[in-house]
Amino acid sequence: MSQRVAIAVRNASVANRYRYIPKIPRWFYSFVPFKVATGGSSALVSLYLLELGGNASTVGLTFALASLASMLGALFWGRLSDRTLRRKPFILLGFASVPVFLSAMAFVKTPAQLIAVNTAYAFFLASTLSVPIALVLRSVRKHSWDHAIGKFNEISGWGWVLGLVLGFGLSRFLSIPQLFIAFAILGIPSVVMGERMIREAPIYINRRAIRAFGNYVVEKARYFPSFILHTSFSLPEGLERFYAAFLLFWIAAGLYFPQIPVLLTSEGYTREVVYLALIANSAVSAINYTRVGAAMGGGKERVLRKGLLLRAGAFATIVLGMVLSPVLIPLAFASYILAGYSWAFIGVSSTAIVGEKAGEKEKGSAMGTYNVVSSAGYIAGSAIGGALISSAGFTATFGLGLALIGGSLALLKR
Repeated sequence: MSQRVAIAVRNASVANRYRYIPKIPRWFYSFVPFKVATGGSSALVSLYLLELGGNASTVGLTFALASLASMLGALFWGRLSDRTLRRKPFILLGFASVPVFLSAMAFVKTPAQLIAVNTAYAFFLASTLSVPIALVLRSVRKHSWDHAIGKFNEISGWGWVLGLVLGFGLSRFLSIPQLFIAFAILGIPSVVMGERMIREAPIYINRRAIRAFGNYVVEKARYFPSFILHTSFSLPEGLERFYAAFLLFWIAAGLYFPQIPVLLTSEGYTREVVYLALIANSAVSAINYTRVGAAMGGGKERVLRKGLLLRAGAFATIVLGMVLSPVLIPLAFASYILAGYSWAFIGVSSTAIVGEKAGEKEKGSAMGTYNVVSSAGYIAGSAIGGALISSAGFTATFGLGLALIGGSLALLKR
């Protein structure tokens, strides 16, 4: 009889646990207009820099400074949020920064002005990176954290793709300054919805108790991890080569992502083509996150290696496109799609590996180190890429990226 009772209690507990999973807080949807605006405007900075007379070096510097500001901003706003035990004001600040700074970008006249506005924008926008995750964790039961973070980022990710689709459609009729204004207006509803829907949760989140979530979607506003929750750093035993491998990986990413719009524009392709490439890249990532997460039971390291091999394929394809210039555009699209597909494998498996290999007391600082290494690599890659393209060209730059991915794979295989 006692065994039957134990089974009944266990089944009741499981049933009660999963009864709450489908309940998604309504405030998740307040991020949709915000993501539409940021996603749709994500391609415009590079394109406007080129229109104002900038070049690949200018674009690389712009992304490096914006990424640095975003990293510092995420740490600053996350710590300030923890200190004040408030989340809502920082989220609303990030929402409000979109119409303010996108409107300001519409009136700049020089590349230097655009770089300054974009850097400030990245710093304030960073208040929506780490702070919402803490509110997500407070809004649902602990056993549903994985599901809630996955759902929150899924909603955000598809809002991002929708923004790109709108950008593609509107770019046929509007100039770049007009597009900035349009997306600034589209971002305003998030401020109103956030004020009405978000309920403050003034409670401390023990970040060291948060394990790495394997099913979160990384929004690629600056193409580096936006899941910056932790601000203490360490090098847990067994992860040194992993961090070194990912430093190389993110340097390669910095060489690649900021410069694809520059490459397409330099070859005479329109804004619509750039938007189509971004849509393909983001959509293929979003479609595959859940499937890849479910497949990780076969081994996280295997999934990660597959992702890196796919990313190497993306670099090899774009290098081939530079050599075979008549077929550059289909190969560039194939490369961008492969890059998006590879991120579904890399993004899901890398954080899971950090959480698995770090000790229980080191999970927080291990994730903090992972984010700093990733961000530093992307910043360095963006700056190096712009300078290298100006001196040696796209083929040499993307070839270097391919070599760095090879080095990353070699470190992980040891």
